[in-house]
Amino acid sequence: MEATFVVKTEELTPEWLEQLKSQFGAGETIMIKAMSPEQKPTGNQYEVFLKMEEIRQRMEVVPVQLPPGVDINDLIDDINDVEL
Repeated sequence: MEATFVVKTEELTPEWLEQLKSQFGAGETIMIKAMSPEQKPTGNQYEVFLKMEEIRQRMEVVPVQLPPGVDINDLIDDINDVEL
């Protein structure tokens, strides 16, 4: 079972804890994760889109222009150390 609770610190009383325990089986192990609601999500969809566009532009491959008369096979052979 999974449950999410949003409570104020003053509401964390022994009674609340008993109510929480009653929602799970006796002797069951539970995991409690606490975080402050001030931790905002990544933002709206447009902000996420802008960040993705920034990353895409940084990763964009710039096409290579070869000078006329250069054989691309010679370049490949040089990279692979192959002599034919």
